[in-house]
Amino acid sequence: MKKLAFAVTAASGTAAVLANHDAEASTQHTVKSGESLWTIAQQYNTSVDEIKQNNNISNNMVFPGQVIEIGGSGSSDSSQSSNTSSEASGGSSHTVQSGETLAIIANKYGVSVDEIVSANNLNGYIIYPNQTLQIPGGSDGTGGGGGSTSTPTNTSQASSDQNLYDWGQCTWHVFNRRAETGQPISTYWWNANNWASAASADGYTVNNTAAVGSIMQNYEGPMGHVAYVERINPDGSLLISEMNYNTPPGTVDYRTIPASQVSSYNYIH
Repeated sequence: MKKLAFAVTAASGTAAVLANHDAEASTQHTVKSGESLWTIAQQYNTSVDEIKQNNNISNNMVFPGQVIEIGGSGSSDSSQSSNTSSEASGGSSHTVQSGETLAIIANKYGVSVDEIVSANNLNGYIIYPNQTLQIPGGSDGTGGGGGSTSTPTNTSQASSDQNLYDWGQCTWHVFNRRAETGQPISTYWWNANNWASAASADGYTVNNTAAVGSIMQNYEGPMGHVAYVERINPDGSLLISEMNYNTPPGTVDYRTIPASQVSSYNYIH
């Protein structure tokens, strides 16, 4: 093959390069477990900053299963149509913008978080900039949305719209994630090491079985720790989001809990 390549003319070689560039412009890469923006950039001979710009990524975090565009104009084209919705199969489609959550999108179209999750076969509540979501029914997205977000699993009187936990702590983050996904919890459960007993007293189910959207709780450190279960992986491991564990207060971090350790934690449902 090398001899054949050297035999081509300069003009045809240039055409081949241009054709290859066009192909790269539309390349989609599905993130695999263990990959980072840096390793993906190295694989495609591009830069981390270019990938971030093309996909409207504001930090250096990517997740297994996330589809990202490599090369091309990326975000400039998608941003022009990101707020538009097209009618399809009795619903609409929505392109996720940076900073949006499922709760925000559900409210925009007057549907529930669970309806969006079901319509798109999502196995968690994580969404990504430039991801296209199908919106079942609902409004056209131009108003504030007539419906509520997902009906809370529990309707304890102790649930609250106001987050009174200390800013940037693990409890503060989990309260916000539950609110974003339509599963409000109490703002009066005190420190993380008290959450299992307080949640049980409020009527929530507490066991050692993880579920997407449940709260992982343990007694590590002087005040314990809580995290939000974002996804259950095919191998039984968990992807959790948390604050103030391996990062400073106020910084969201993602960590994988091995399947062998999953049952050693409490889970609040």
